[in-house]
This record gives sequence, structure tokens and C-alpha cells, in this order.
Amino acid sequence: MNLVNRFFLWLVLLPAQLYEKMGINTHQLRAVLNTKLLIDDRRPNTFHQTQQKKKKKPISFATLGTMLVTGFMGCFFVFSFFVGQDMITHLTIFFSFFLFVLASTLIADFTSVLIDIRDNVIILPKPISDKTFVLARLLHVLIHISKLVFPMALPSLIFVGINQGVLKLLPFILLIALATLFTIFLINALYILILKLTTPDRFKTIISYFQIIFAIAFYGGYQIVPRLINKVAMEQYDIRTNFWAWLAPPYWFAGAWQFLTSFEITIPLISSLILSIVVPIASIYIVIKYFAPSFNQKLSMISGSESGPAPQADVDGKKVNSNSGYLSLLTNLFSEKGAETMSFQNVWKITARSRDYKMKVYPSLGYLVVYLVMMFLNNKNFSLADVQNQTGRGKIIFISLIYFSSLILIMSVNQLLYSEKYKAAWIYFTTPIEKPGKIISGAIKSMIAKFFLPIVAVTFIAATWIVGPKIIPNLLLGIFNELLIIFTIAFLSFREFPFAQVPNQAAKSNFIRGLVSMIVPVTIGGLHYLIYNFMPVVIILAILSGGAAWMVMDAIKNKTWEVLKLEYKD
Repeated sequence: MNLVNRFFLWLVLLPAQLYEKMGINTHQLRAVLNTKLLIDDRRPNTFHQTQQKKKKKPISFATLGTMLVTGFMGCFFVFSFFVGQDMITHLTIFFSFFLFVLASTLIADFTSVLIDIRDNVIILPKPISDKTFVLARLLHVLIHISKLVFPMALPSLIFVGINQGVLKLLPFILLIALATLFTIFLINALYILILKLTTPDRFKTIISYFQIIFAIAFYGGYQIVPRLINKVAMEQYDIRTNFWAWLAPPYWFAGAWQFLTSFEITIPLISSLILSIVVPIASIYIVIKYFAPSFNQKLSMISGSESGPAPQADVDGKKVNSNSGYLSLLTNLFSEKGAETMSFQNVWKITARSRDYKMKVYPSLGYLVVYLVMMFLNNKNFSLADVQNQTGRGKIIFISLIYFSSLILIMSVNQLLYSEKYKAAWIYFTTPIEKPGKIISGAIKSMIAKFFLPIVAVTFIAATWIVGPKIIPNLLLGIFNELLIIFTIAFLSFREFPFAQVPNQAAKSNFIRGLVSMIVPVTIGGLHYLIYNFMPVVIILAILSGGAAWMVMDAIKNKTWEVLKLEYKD
């Protein structure tokens, strides 16, 4: 056990004599907490997956890594003290950041601690009392939250201590604790709401969507918001001029700090003090009294699997699929009957249901969208007339939009190879398929239909409406170039069937693939820009690019078992 966990374990066990008077077995309590903290140190999280993949060693310091990351995020909270000229404004913005980041971190990381039904199977059958069991779980949750809150708040605590004095840190620490209790209430309320609206089987899937949204929102806010804020207006901003400010919980904590440090008796500050103390304490009481019983009942029903509810069946036992019509239409349009159709539909459904795949791909797609928005924000002289008149700036924007979607497609296709359930790929080798390349081509086409086709449709309609039919040749050239890029990458790099490779092997080629996925579209987009106005050249190259894309896809489709075996040996 590392030094941090030892410190927290020593801290929570200080009242050992009090625990014994309450009927708690302190030896069992120590053993359970020690084991839980050891497991926390070895549980892979978002920030340690890369390290684990590279070294292929068990994780042993996950706690320290998480604390370093949350401490790094806490450094950004210090910027809130440079907005406005009064402490109420500073602290309102600080607590806004604190509540949001803590809530998103808890949803991303705390779920594995709160939703841990293994205790019911491993610990409860042992000779341990209910009081010891409950206290061990509560203290574990307390330690876990403390390891997130302390590094997150430390930079701001240092800043306030230096600028406002050490004595003013005491109410600040108290209010951070109350804000943490309020955040825990919000998370529990969110969990209860989700469990009431949906089945426990889909609970983790919905939580994963919240994780994706929070990750994209945090990255987007960090990148976009500073560019939208006027520096002069930011320095002169005063939250107290907004009549609705007192409705926001961050304002309660800021007003309470102002009252506790200055004892300025005003209705807004007294109201803030009362709300900042009463609401968190009352919310925790509500969680324990009303939320916890129903939550624990449904918690025992949550399974660790990612599978959703079983497919419905009609009276004849045939499978009924709600989206079979749309999927069948796409299947008939893009794939051949047989192995390619099977692979097309299989990959489509797995990518729609797999939580692991969505957690890897969707945040990256969101980051690319944020980057695209930043590109427009940085180009302050951009106007719609540039695109309509096809000026130099308009052509650059248009080509960037076209080749931008290839990055999304490459990113989604690259993750097709890896899965935690890679052993299920045995089914590919038991089917009498003459050309296994059709399985790969069906998977690629499925990703094109899911991620690329909607973007192409929107871009095609918007560009034709804004510019006119004259843009169609350049549109077709861009689309065919993107297809050629993705087919070529798939032909060279796909050496196994979809979802048949161990995730630990992903780090070996991710850097090279990421580099290629950036350089190749940018290079081809630059060449496209040079011949943009030469329409005969554009038309000829569009035909050649489309033909080349067709030939490469046909080569993928015709891969034989012998070719795949040779590639496996490499």
C-alpha cells in the first residue's frame, strides 16, 4: 500500500475506541479497508490505461496518478480568482468549476466504488457484523472522495491563503466540504432518477453517455469559452449584478464565505449562509433516509455485463428488431449477401451496444468537433460570402470540412480491431467462408454507413445549397479521396478480424496510425486545393480516385485465408 493510502487509513481509524464502543470490530474494519484501498491502487482507470498497455504490467499506483490528474485540473480553478474584482464573483466561479469537475469525476471514477456489488457476495457471508460492514463501506467512500477533493482544491487553498490570509482558509475548507456533500447528493439523485426511468441493465450504459458528455463538455469549455470572453468585460464582471445569482448553489457558498470572513449582515449573505449549510446537510439526510433504500434494492439487480435487454421474439420464435428496416436498407445498399452482410450487421450492432467501444471512440469524435469549432472561431474574418463566392479562404474552409470527416472515419475504424472480449472471434474461424476478406470489407462498410454517410449527406446538401451545382465535382473528389484513404489504411493495417485483437496491443501501432491519419488527409487536401479551380482535372481525378477506391475495396474483399495466415505470422 502506498503512503497516501496509509495516511488516509490511519486518519479514519483514529477514533478506533469510539468505533469499538459502537460495536465495531476494528480489526475486521482495518482488514476490509486495507483490502479495498489495495484494490483501488490496482484498478485501471482512464488515466492509467495507456501506461498499462505499454508496459503490460499490473497497475500499482492508480491512486497517485488520479490525484496528480485532479491536482492538475485544480490548477485551472485558480483562474477563477482573476475574473471580476470581488471575492463573491471569484468564489462563485470557483465553486461552479469545483461542482462541475467533481461531479464529472465522480461519475467517471466513483461509479466503480459505489456500484460494487461484490461486497454482498465476498464480505457478507463472512462472520462480520452489519455495523462493521456498513462503516467500512462508508469510510471507503469517504477516503475515495477525499483523494479527489484534496488535490483538486489544494491550488486554490494555497492561493486564498497567500492573498487573503491563513485565518480565512478555515471557512473556505468548511464550504468545500459542504459543496462536496451537495455534489454527492446530486450524483445520487442522478443515479436514482436513471434507475427509475430505465432498467438496471442499461444503467451503466447511460452512465457512460454522461461520462462522454462531461468529457467533451470539459474539453470544449476549456478550449472555446476563453475565446468567447472579452478580457476587459471579464475583469470588470460582478456576479452580484445578476438578480438570479442567488438561485445558483455556487453563489451560496461564495456568499457564505463572505459572511463568515467579514460578518457583513445583509439579506443575500445571510440567505447564502443558511442555504450553504442547510441544503447540503438536508440533501445527505434525504439520500440516507429516502434514496438509499430504493437505490440499494435496484443496485443488487445491476449486472456487470454490457449487454442490453434480450431481443424480443414473435410467436414463431423469430427475432424482432426495432431498427431492422433501416439496417436492412443500408445492408442491401452497401454489402453483398453472405459473409459481408453478416459482418456489416454484426459490427453495426456491436458498435451500437459496446460500452467499451463507445467510450474509446465517441469522446475522440467530440474532441474533433470542438477542434472544428475552434477553427472557425480563430478565423475571425470568415463569412458565408467567402464560401458562396469560393474565395481563397472559402475554399480552405470547404476543403477542411470535407477532409475533416476522414479523421472521424479513420478513428472509428481503427478501434474495430480491439475488444476486451476478443476470444469471441473464434466464431469467424468456424464458419465455412471461402474469402475471409469479406468479413473485413463488411466491417469497413458498416463504419462508413454509420459515421461517414450522415456527414457526407449533410455536407453535400449544404454545399450544393450554398454554392450551387458547380461544387459537385470537388465534392465527389473529396469523398472519393476519403474513401480511398480509409480503404488503403484498412488494406495495409487490418491483419485480423473485427474485435479479434487484445486491447493491450493497441498502443504499439496507435502512434503511427494517428500520425498517418493526420498527415495523409492534410496532404491530399492541400493537393486538392491546388487543382480546385481546374474543373477538367478535378473531374478526371474524381473518376480515377473513385476507381482506385473501388479496386482497393475489392482487394480487401478478396483476401484469402492464405494471405491472412501470412500476415498473422508477421
